[in-house]
Amino acid sequence: EIENLNPVQAGLLGAEIRCATCGGHLGDVFSDGKLYVGTPAFASGKRYCVDGAALIFKPSDGSDDVFGDLSPPIKKKEMPDFLSPPKINAK
Repeated sequence: EIENLNPVQAGLLGAEIRCATCGGHLGDVFSDGKLYVGTPAFASGKRYCVDGAALIFKPSDGSDDVFGDLSPPIKKKEMPDFLSPPKINAK
């Protein structure tokens, strides 16, 4: 849901994007898209600035959801023995 603003305010400051369910801040939309030649913003005239923490990606393969405010999980790779740090045995 994008708030309704007068055209001058929307053109200068942008409009806030809020969740239609809870009213939480999701980001902003600006009317300066024509400044970004060669991008989708140029075609629409609007530039969206969405907070990554507000996003939840749902993979099409059915794997776990990825939350925008978290780094992707690091897959632990097994290192060859010669690259592992030496084992120290305390006496």
